Amino acid sequence: MRTLTPEDIKRENAYRTAQRKAGKSRKGNIKDPNAPKKPLSAYFMFLQRIRSDPELVKEVFGDETETTKQSVLAAGKWRSMTDEERKPFLAQAEQEKLEYEAARKLYEEGTTGYSNSINFSILPGGPINLMPIPRASQRPVKQEALSSESESDGFNTDDGADHTLTSQRRR
Repeated sequence: MRTLTPEDIKRENAYRTAQRKAGKSRKGNIKDPNAPKKPLSAYFMFLQRIRSDPELVKEVFGDETETTKQSVLAAGKWRSMTDEERKPFLAQAEQEKLEYEAARKLYEEGTTGYSNSINFSILPGGPINLMPIPRASQRPVKQEALSSESESDGFNTDDGADHTLTSQRRR
């Protein structure tokens, strides 16, 4: 099996798009494995920083092991941070975004100067791990932001009607 060039991938994706529009195919586009990878957002850098330090994991997540609830706790922590506390993450995200855009431009031009190196700033010893995370004693996390919708058996819609969830699935 031969490897596809970026031009081959563009042609194949154009063909697949036309087939999808004509209703003849449901195949998605091919992703070029040599294309530069998009950088992490500031929030995801924040999450990586938390997860890289067991002490921060314990502080932010407590004894919670369920991923969805951990996400709610981390989002509450991110929202409770001031702009000054977020600044290192935002600066790092902006820097990596600029690097990505430059690499993407080189890639799209077909320049051979592009190398498929990924900046793993989140690894131990990287600049993201040196950024301070505010401790819980600095700002309280809003309790209503931490409440889960799964705690109630029903939900209200905009028209005010109460809908209850049943264990059986409607078909």
